[in-house]
Amino acid sequence: MRIPLHRAFHSRRHRRDSGRARKKFLVPMFTLALLASVFQPLVAPQTASAAVDDFRPATYNMQGSSGGSATKWSTDIPQILRGGYNMVALQEAGPQPPGWLAWTSQYLEADQNWRGWRVQHYRWRPPGQAADWSIYFLRTDFGANRVNLAILTQQQASHVMVIRPAGWRNGLPTTRPALGITVNGTDFYSVHASASGGGDGAQLLSNIADTSQGSIWAAMGDWNRPPNTLQTQPGWHKYISNRATHQNSRELDYMVSNQRMAGYGGVPRAYGSDHYAVMFRRLAANAGVMLLNSHDGGKHLGVQNSVWGTAVVNGGTPNSGLWKFKAAAPGLYNIVNATTGTCWSDNNGRIIQWGCNGAADQLFKVSYWWDVPDQIRIRPVNRSTQCVGDDNRWGWGTEVFTTVNCNKGEARFNIRYDRDPGPNAPLVVF
Repeated sequence: MRIPLHRAFHSRRHRRDSGRARKKFLVPMFTLALLASVFQPLVAPQTASAAVDDFRPATYNMQGSSGGSATKWSTDIPQILRGGYNMVALQEAGPQPPGWLAWTSQYLEADQNWRGWRVQHYRWRPPGQAADWSIYFLRTDFGANRVNLAILTQQQASHVMVIRPAGWRNGLPTTRPALGITVNGTDFYSVHASASGGGDGAQLLSNIADTSQGSIWAAMGDWNRPPNTLQTQPGWHKYISNRATHQNSRELDYMVSNQRMAGYGGVPRAYGSDHYAVMFRRLAANAGVMLLNSHDGGKHLGVQNSVWGTAVVNGGTPNSGLWKFKAAAPGLYNIVNATTGTCWSDNNGRIIQWGCNGAADQLFKVSYWWDVPDQIRIRPVNRSTQCVGDDNRWGWGTEVFTTVNCNKGEARFNIRYDRDPGPNAPLVVF
């Protein structure tokens, strides 16, 4: 039996208004969005509602050639799983995943001229794991059969979704769909946007958001464009690593979600592909991070040298700007240089590094900006209305001050993770 792609899928979202769904179907093809197909495998119903950060998500473009992807399944993937990651979105997953085939869905068709998408569920025991995992696999490459999508997860899904692609010509798809699964009420998607600049990403996100309407969702993958160029809608948040995720020095791999998660971000790690795997987590207490000046081209806060009394500057020598947030009092932190062990000190309006001594001028209150959940502002405890910033003195080596208006762009800093501190590291809660 074949299920048309335009069916409204009331069996999945009972709370939707059926008339609304029919109305959407009447929109002409060239403006049609927000449609998907849903399969319901025979697994135990999952009723507990989870959130994205209840999982340990990751994304990885495997650069899937027929031989290379098989090797990466047995080498790269086990390394990712050993880090505690349990919801892995995969792109270029190769012609076939490992393991044994548990079931294959019925075909989907967009119209009478297109019939090809179906989801396969594999069970696989990854090397080093004590139990089988589920792989949900969607063939999207009907030529070389290597640029396919998959999601690897510890838990079986209660629903599987194929999201309508953005591009069509003469009734045939010109871009890829997305693959989605539901686990514990949360929807996760693997996305591989068009290689010609990712121009389909925004529409694909809209289709995802409509399908997951009323649920928490996260779309991870290779967007083929930097995050600042991917158009999103209010209430959607980008979770990025603030560094290159591809060997061409561009950041292409990240997450978009309708859940706001303060301090959440990506940690890239190189394996055997031209893309880095990106693992997502909240800020941990022992994680060395860079603080990037949001309004000045992402220049990092560093120091001129290791001498006590040296100013913290907008820029600095290599490896001079890794910082740790160390809880010093309820709601207050020391900001510690991960290399020298010295602390930020407010020296008459200038930030300098000094030996950590517990003084009030070394205590800072840190908060997230409401509109960018991985962007922070830092306020000295001895100043009630002023924050850390470069005081409009743009440029490399400009000193950092504590006398900036807290509502100005100069007070915005992005977090960039230096490394993944591991799944059991305590979190920093601002």
